[in-house]
Amino acid sequence: MKNIFYILFLYLFLSLGVSPLQAQNLKPFDPSKTNQNRPKKTKQKLAVEYYSSGDYEKAMSLFEDLYTENQSSYIYRYLLYTYMQLEEYSKAEKMIKKAAKDNNKTYKKLSDLGYVELQKGKIEKAKKLFEKAIEELPANIAAVKELGNDFRGRGQTELAEKVYHRGQELLGDEYGFESELGYLYYYMEKYELMTDAYLDLLARQPNTLRSAEYRFQNAFRRNTDDDLYPYLKTELLKRIKKQPEQKQFSELLLWLTIQRQDFTIALIQAKSLDRQEGNEAYRVFDLAQIMQGHDQYALSIKTYKYLLALPDAKHQVYYSEVMQALVSSEYMLLQQDKNPEENDLQQLNKAFVETIDELGRNRFSIPILLDYAEFQSFYLYQPDQAIEGLEDLLTVGGLNNNDKAPVKLLLGDLYLLHDNPWDATLLYSQVDKDFKNDELGFDAKMRNAKLSFYIGEFEWAKAQLDVLKAATDKKIANDAMQLSLFISENLDADSSTRALELFGKAELLHLRKQDSLALQTLDSIFMLSLYHEIFDDVWFRKAEIYGELQQYDKSKEFLEKIVDQYSFGLLADDALFKLAYLEEIKFNNITMASERYKQILTDYPSSIYANEARENY
Repeated sequence: MKNIFYILFLYLFLSLGVSPLQAQNLKPFDPSKTNQNRPKKTKQKLAVEYYSSGDYEKAMSLFEDLYTENQSSYIYRYLLYTYMQLEEYSKAEKMIKKAAKDNNKTYKKLSDLGYVELQKGKIEKAKKLFEKAIEELPANIAAVKELGNDFRGRGQTELAEKVYHRGQELLGDEYGFESELGYLYYYMEKYELMTDAYLDLLARQPNTLRSAEYRFQNAFRRNTDDDLYPYLKTELLKRIKKQPEQKQFSELLLWLTIQRQDFTIALIQAKSLDRQEGNEAYRVFDLAQIMQGHDQYALSIKTYKYLLALPDAKHQVYYSEVMQALVSSEYMLLQQDKNPEENDLQQLNKAFVETIDELGRNRFSIPILLDYAEFQSFYLYQPDQAIEGLEDLLTVGGLNNNDKAPVKLLLGDLYLLHDNPWDATLLYSQVDKDFKNDELGFDAKMRNAKLSFYIGEFEWAKAQLDVLKAATDKKIANDAMQLSLFISENLDADSSTRALELFGKAELLHLRKQDSLALQTLDSIFMLSLYHEIFDDVWFRKAEIYGELQQYDKSKEFLEKIVDQYSFGLLADDALFKLAYLEEIKFNNITMASERYKQILTDYPSSIYANEARENY
């Protein structure tokens, strides 16, 4: 039996790579020492913790031990600062002189001795030592950076600036310290000097373009006077004119003007850069899409037409996208006109038909086919043709579920708007099922919940909305929460849902662009009783509809009713903010707008509009 245990013991330790001789020296586990395997804090980490907490005596003791073991610049710096905190000036001077003797860094010795004198209060003596340190700098990049970092770390920014300029004198064209100066000026909020430094660096090293963009982006956030943008723009234009071959300046100007939505100049730069590289015009195409995304439809249309007029435009890989984007921009521009002319409608219809005929009906032309179906339904009043076109699109070969999902969602919307809610909910449910826990699926479920609300199925609507409160899409989750709360708050105590039913019906009529009927339906809610929780919501909805109809006087009238009669209601601050906006933008009554913004700050300081109201005020 003993032999068996010995064999097992030997096998175990051999398998772990431990010899029997080593096994004899292994210490047995002592269960009373529960922390014996827990890693201890290093001496360095403990020293830093003592320093950070202000326990400088303990920190000094540990740092002195550490510095004896390792004379690294990191430990040296901490020990020096610890000595200064404890006013151990003699110890500091002794360490500084010994370190300088060991590493032959005269400039470092002079700088640190000057720092000690400064802490003693001997300002003139310190100043002389600092100046001497800068004079003693060798023509060495690392030395200049080290001294500059020391001054900058102590907040001595003007001395750091002198160091970098001295480095430029010493090293000439070898290294210009533009990056170090640029960051120093950023820290000092000297943005014009910062700009000059980074542009000089860009001239020397074109590959620092992305770094320059990052630095300028941060500076824009800090530059509250907003005078950096015009200066940078002017300097870039000067350099482009003087050195047109330096493409990095044009690239930076293109980035800058896009950031500030100065699209006219951005287009000039994009065209110029693309011409230098051939006829592909990718920058112009990307810029046109950005313009469209910022509602600059007239300019994006002009840009798309420019792309289509280029030589070999039809052979470019983005040709199909440009054709669709052009018609899409024209459609979006038309939507901004509340009463478009018949001729404009026919022109756009012709553009849709010609583009679709050229591109065909396939997975790549789905975006324009969706736009056309919407245009047919809402502007040409041809819902049957729109629905038929989308139904046919779902039968096209080669479409996968991702391709079909947006088609089904729009088709569902058209079914709902043209009095076929049951087919609509069927399509929404299909997308919901195909894209569980995906944004598309959440979107479909939200549409189904709203449909249930419109037709008066409030319990089913709430059940779906409660699921959507946990949606990953923040907007959908917030919308679901608000609609669920709206239903809960406006159900009558006797379980009557008549007021909610009329509100839902009015919402559906508004979606169908039957606004006069929607407004009449909302008015009928006031006939149900003398008071109801939903009354302020009705006024708010009427104000929104009149605003969309550009009847701003009537919109203002209903918003004022909410502010006057429901000042403690949930919609009071919303109504007040909309009133302030109307006064400022639509009526140009700056005095009254200012009063409304001020009222938000005084009466509703916790409002989500408080920050914006403060800025506008």
